Amino acid sequence: MYPLSLPGNTVTSPPYSKNHPGLAITPEHQALYSLKSHTTMKRLVSLRNKFITIQMIMNEYQDAFEGVTNAMASRDKFISNTERISELLSLVDRPYTEIYHERKDASDRLVSALDDAIGIAISVAAKIDNAVAARAMQNYRLRIKAVSFNGISEISLRVIDFITANAEEFQSSGFSAEQLSVLQELSGILRDILQSTSFELSTRKTAKTELSTLASENRMILKVDLDNFVKSRRKAFPALYNAYMTERSIKRHRRKSPAETALCEISGTVTDSATGQPLANAVINLLTPETIIITDEDGVYVIEELAAGTYTVSCHLAGYEVPAGITVTAAAGESPVVDFALVPAQQQAAA
Repeated sequence: MYPLSLPGNTVTSPPYSKNHPGLAITPEHQALYSLKSHTTMKRLVSLRNKFITIQMIMNEYQDAFEGVTNAMASRDKFISNTERISELLSLVDRPYTEIYHERKDASDRLVSALDDAIGIAISVAAKIDNAVAARAMQNYRLRIKAVSFNGISEISLRVIDFITANAEEFQSSGFSAEQLSVLQELSGILRDILQSTSFELSTRKTAKTELSTLASENRMILKVDLDNFVKSRRKAFPALYNAYMTERSIKRHRRKSPAETALCEISGTVTDSATGQPLANAVINLLTPETIIITDEDGVYVIEELAAGTYTVSCHLAGYEVPAGITVTAAAGESPVVDFALVPAQQQAAA
């Protein structure tokens, strides 16, 4: 009835922490590491703004597209994608640290109330000669400040059940009905926050995956279709050409080689295998070309402008087992997703 351990009782570093000791970053990689540590959100917002500017330019010169079916289709797809990107960005504009602190604040209040209740519960368990409950409560007291948020919620339910089942003994030990009511309320608040934020995190992950896909698709539409179309209309619509090329920052006298247009990207999410929580600051490596990038506060990473080909993606984070590298092949214009679910070192040792 009172288990000595709970699922999800893994100790993890705060996802928002920016100081994970033990990361194997060599000095010569430090400049590259810092350069690529910008968040995916900032990159996507900047890219969205650029897309909107290009959309406005094309809308101003709609007559340049009249009668050119393929160009109109590419333009309309680009605009549709840009509008969808704006919608998705509104879903992920709340920093993950706010979600984490909302959970932690509710958890801290509950732990404070639980600490007092568990102390009395140990005494009550001894008084009624319930050795199993006594060991469980002692275990809860030892672990309550190290378990996950879900683990704290589960512990609170077990403690409340024990208090309710032995209400008279608790009242005679000085634990009032008001204290029980407060404990139940705090437990319910944390449970509700965990449920709502879990849905929000799931939505954010889905939205970020779609954002990456749409952004990649828009870049390919520009490079493969619209750039060439605008160049072909240079003489007939010089104003369109100048405005478009200025925004695209393309050198007019130079043609891109096939290798430059045959680009792909690799993205993914790094999570804790025990809790499902995203892990920020996990280090993602590609050996060739030598690339180091870290995950943002939602555990997301994006490696852009890679030549089409085969890559091995590795991942590591202090406090977690190092998983095997994952090999993926990406053709031009593709955006394969490589996710990692890291196993906490303690969990691996216990297994």
